[in-house]
Amino acid sequence: MSTTRPAVVRRALVRWLSRGAWTQWLLGLAPVADQPTERGLIMVQIDGLSRRQLERALAAGKMPYLKGLLDAGGYRLHTLYSGLPSTTPAVQGELFYGVAGAVPAFSFRANQSGRIVRMYDSQPAVQVEQSLAGRGRPLLRGGGAYFDVFGGGAAEAHFCSTSLGWGGLLRQTNPLRLAVLLLLNIWSMLRVCVLLVLEFCLALLDFARGLYSGRDFLKELKFVPTRVAICILARELATIGAKLDIARGLPAIHLNFLGYDEQAHRRGPSSRFAHWTLKGIDDAIARIARAAGQSSAPRYSVWVYADHGQEAVDSYRRRHGRSVAAAVAGVYADLRGTARPAPPADGVGEETLRVRQLGGRRMQRLLPVHGDDPAPGEDDITVAAMGPVGLVYLPGAPESHDIEPLAAALISEAEIPMVLANVADGSVAVWTRAGRFRLPDDGAQVFGADHPFLAEVSAEMCALCRHPDAGDLVICGWQTGAKPMSFPIENGAHGGPGPEETRAFALLPNAVVLAPADPHLRPLALRTAALAHLRRLDTAG
Repeated sequence: MSTTRPAVVRRALVRWLSRGAWTQWLLGLAPVADQPTERGLIMVQIDGLSRRQLERALAAGKMPYLKGLLDAGGYRLHTLYSGLPSTTPAVQGELFYGVAGAVPAFSFRANQSGRIVRMYDSQPAVQVEQSLAGRGRPLLRGGGAYFDVFGGGAAEAHFCSTSLGWGGLLRQTNPLRLAVLLLLNIWSMLRVCVLLVLEFCLALLDFARGLYSGRDFLKELKFVPTRVAICILARELATIGAKLDIARGLPAIHLNFLGYDEQAHRRGPSSRFAHWTLKGIDDAIARIARAAGQSSAPRYSVWVYADHGQEAVDSYRRRHGRSVAAAVAGVYADLRGTARPAPPADGVGEETLRVRQLGGRRMQRLLPVHGDDPAPGEDDITVAAMGPVGLVYLPGAPESHDIEPLAAALISEAEIPMVLANVADGSVAVWTRAGRFRLPDDGAQVFGADHPFLAEVSAEMCALCRHPDAGDLVICGWQTGAKPMSFPIENGAHGGPGPEETRAFALLPNAVVLAPADPHLRPLALRTAALAHLRRLDTAG
């Protein structure tokens, strides 16, 4: 007893004097009761990083901490198939609730409102998550979530599409306590400030390079504060929040690092600026892992994964000089013999929207945030195309339209690489420059015989077309034998069936047991492993 009591007192004293304990008290956060035998789980998502780009970063020394995990032999790298659409809300719907194909694309027309919605908007994200919650158990029950689309049932969900900003946490804290909190974390604050200044300088350099290569002045200028906010501020806020949740002992913590995906959309998945962000992400993961290693209750396991990858793409708008919505409307008007006004421009990608997650009216005024599109009229053709997959909604009843000539004209006149539509026999018709095909039977002709997930994308593209919120037609920028295309102005994209955008990764401890049923690891299998680790697999909670 005499040998153990000093150690107990020392641990209690260290914990009482720790910044984490004082931060909890200053913010009025209650710690979770000590449960020494309980397991904890921290899941770190690196948004948009394909397995190939990860391996390239590891080989170049950009991610020394993750490479050290592999070299030490305690972790194993797995290929993760994202499923379709290869977007964050679809992957997180499957991971957090066990429901595949929660949305047909990142942007779509919601049946409830009749408006085009995007999954960084709070209201549609909340509505989709409410539907998911009625179909599956939340993975993050009682835990924390940062910069995700969905909260996953987390008790502390911050900067998510469903809960913008810190919520009421800081507003409810006494100003004097906030001042003391800043003093306690002065070095962390200085670190963030230095990183913000450094990233701002790099963003200005990137701005100059963009102008030199002929890019639009205003668009490049607007990207400077967005890049700093997402690549540095969002990363550091998520890291601080996760460390605080570790100190409190929350059972499951999920955080999403957006910096790589932000830069990859803008400059391309292989670009130097995109890979530069991986250094900071790797360091943040190391800091989170160190904090997790100091926790005795619960004993945390740290998993690192990506939700999807990105394809290097050409831009439809840049190549053809008009939006795909205008092109589709023009073809439709020619076939119908009517004149229609051009629909709203659709040159918007994900990187123009995710700054909304930082929340706060002042923050939104500082950063460029794309506004909502107006509701379409009853006689208007509507196109939602915020990536390489677009959804076309025709006016009136679907049976009043002859799909065959319209799809063929979209290929030949609008030069859209792929058009898909449901047909009466239950299959999906596909039009490309090579001809007319059917899915899932003709998957090899449509997606290429060497596609690593050929059977999966052939079947799941059919499921995407049948989604209740999908359009009468689905347009896609994938094309075999040529560089894929995205409909907004961007150099990297995801959401479609390409081998890079669907081939993500999971870096997991060797002790993690994965079900051998599926030929490829996918979010549902990762969810099952996470529930088993948390000992919730056979429980109702």
